[in-house]
Amino acid sequence: MKRYLCLILFTLTITLTFGEVETYLEEIPFNEYSDLNKDNIINSNNDEIKIVQAVKIATVDPILMKDQYSMRVVDYLYDTLFNYNEKGEVVPNLVEKWEWKDDRVLELKLREDVYFQNGDKMSAKDVKESFERMLKSGVFKDFFNDIQNIKIIDINTIEIKLRGKNNLFLSMLTYYMCSITKYENGIIYGTGPYKLDKITSKEVILSKNDKYFKKNPGPFKIEILSEISDRKRALLYFNEDVDVVLDLSPKQIEELQKEGLIDKNAILKKTKELDTVAIIFGNKNKIFTDKKNRQVIESAIDKDEILKNIFKEKSVSTFFPESLFESKLSIVRKSSFSIDDLNKSSVKNKKIEITVLNDDISIKIANSLKKQLELKGVLVEVVPYQQEAYLMKLENQDYEIAIYSVLFDEKYLIYNLGKVMVHDIGDQDMYNASLPFLEILKDEEEKENRDKIYDKIVFLISKNIPYIPLIHREKIAVENGKSNILLK
Repeated sequence: MKRYLCLILFTLTITLTFGEVETYLEEIPFNEYSDLNKDNIINSNNDEIKIVQAVKIATVDPILMKDQYSMRVVDYLYDTLFNYNEKGEVVPNLVEKWEWKDDRVLELKLREDVYFQNGDKMSAKDVKESFERMLKSGVFKDFFNDIQNIKIIDINTIEIKLRGKNNLFLSMLTYYMCSITKYENGIIYGTGPYKLDKITSKEVILSKNDKYFKKNPGPFKIEILSEISDRKRALLYFNEDVDVVLDLSPKQIEELQKEGLIDKNAILKKTKELDTVAIIFGNKNKIFTDKKNRQVIESAIDKDEILKNIFKEKSVSTFFPESLFESKLSIVRKSSFSIDDLNKSSVKNKKIEITVLNDDISIKIANSLKKQLELKGVLVEVVPYQQEAYLMKLENQDYEIAIYSVLFDEKYLIYNLGKVMVHDIGDQDMYNASLPFLEILKDEEEKENRDKIYDKIVFLISKNIPYIPLIHREKIAVENGKSNILLK
């Protein structure tokens, strides 16, 4: 009963904050566990490999990461206490033995053969301090606010006490922000198969960690580059300047293969990442802080027309990617606003600026959007930015409308909710209002009920129209065969 009273209160909070919502729930499947084999991150005998992705790695500190591009470095530099095996089961990683003493107390016996990249042996004290740093300064520390305290039993044993029962706690300990780190003199050390040699705005260079506690047959050196242009990334691959290309969709790869930029013998691997190309609303000039103005834009555009000549696909029917869960509530519904609503709105009398990354696809989408809005009498200017300036605009929400890719990770379904609200939408109030909901998820034993709750929160996010989803895409890694890398 307590859980459902909390859900009612949460719904009321969202209603007061974001407008009216429907209160029904439907059944949907939801799987918090996904296929992941940490032992097979890298399998290569080359001395060096080069990887190119769309956006730079912003930070190597796992507690401060908010984007998938930065998260990709985690499996090279860090380890978590638990991870997933090939069957999707949570299994010990840095832990030798573990036991629930009761519903709230988890005792962990740590492995004794684990060393940080600075040579220090991992101890219970290190694990305790790593979690305390995350709980104090982590971007998503509120996900773990049910940790009451962490107690050192002996040099290799810790005890984590929770405020209440959490059926998802072990799976949450696989999350990247729970990576075990040692923070010393401003430097972060992990226990992963590689160590950080260099990080700049253009590249990250890693080299093998000789003290890694598992076998690592990978290359001695890994270089991760960034290039926002899909075509330029493909050209780097074509010219053999890189071994792996990330952030391409199946449709893009098909087109690049027709052009001969990606050969038919290339190894294609589906990653656990997805993205949603979207029209997102910012805070600049406060035009779109009014939900009615967001609704006006949503009703004024033909999404299928925008996508027809760019992706050759129809627009999406769900707010989050369909492969994450079966949406029943969080589906895209046709707007009830009309041309009269547009004529009466403040949008009609202002010049709207579309912020866009200076790449081919984003500019095509922006120009198509501009054409449609101008036919409805709305003045529009498309303003392209280079990567650094664009990311700064997005970070500060210093834009009116932007063409943006919302990234998701199939491994971290609950985390996706927080990332979308805090990082993508930039709405801390919405995130704070969702925390009771997350507590209900942790407390719920029945998968069927967790399914309903997950769909409900996505529905509530979508009702506020923080962005208009256009298309959901899988992410594919392209490899040349010299480096057999499992990139998640």
